[in-house]
Parts: sequence; C-alpha cells; structure tokens
Amino acid sequence: MRMTSAALATASAVVLSACNGNSNSFTGQCNPPNGISTVLVYPAPNSTGIPDNFGLVVLGSTSALPGNYQAYVVNDTTGNAAYFNLLGVAPTPLPTPNTLPSFANPVYQSSGSPLVTWVAGSSLTVYLNEQANCAPTLNLGTFRVQ
Repeated sequence: MRMTSAALATASAVVLSACNGNSNSFTGQCNPPNGISTVLVYPAPNSTGIPDNFGLVVLGSTSALPGNYQAYVVNDTTGNAAYFNLLGVAPTPLPTPNTLPSFANPVYQSSGSPLVTWVAGSSLTVYLNEQANCAPTLNLGTFRVQ
C-alpha cells in the first residue's frame, strides 16, 4: 500500500508522539550525553540482506551510554516502528556485517527485540532514543532486510 504525503506525515506524527507514551511537546532530539559520539555498528549502515528477524542493534560510543537509552527502529517502507530494549552488553564477537567506529576504543552496547519480524525487502532506519521527553530523530543509519 502506498501512502500519500499527508498520510505519511500523519503517520510520522503519530509514531513520534508515541515516544515514551508522551503526546505533549518534546524537549528536542534524543542525543547522546554531551561529549559522547555514538554510531550504528550492527547492522552496518547501508548493508543489505540482513535477516528480517535480526532482533539486535549494536551501537559504538566514545563512552558508555546510560541505561536509559535504546534503539528505535523504523521501517521506512511501511512506516511500522519498534522500540528495542534498553541498552545492555554487546555480544562478543560482534555480529556481521558490522562497521567499526572511526574513533579509538569504542564502547559497544546492544539493544534487542527478538520478537520483531520485519517485512522482507524493507529499508529500516535506526534512531537513538532516550527514555525522556525527547523525539527519537537522531538517525544512526539505514539498512535493508532480506
């Protein structure tokens, strides 16, 4: 089903208003704490052929993110979205395909949701979310599921 621009804008507003159950105004974009850089490690940005039930996102940061952060994954094809669990320890070894952060000594953390299966062939985007009054709009990367 194709969505019109108006329908897509409405769906996006509904998705963002659902952030943390708060439909009021947001304080802004969910960013890492000051001085911390965060990137998507797995699935590697721009990768293809990721299983449609991948269930795990790995982030790399210059310092550990607090425990109130999580991945928010949006299906760019259908508009469906899911909040993954709060960040925890990343698996060793890291799943593939992954990308290494450009900064030295990254701290790896994972956010999982093993019960989500995405529509095959969809393009997914990972956003950083903090369980606070902010909007998960910090785009960490996009990839495609098989």
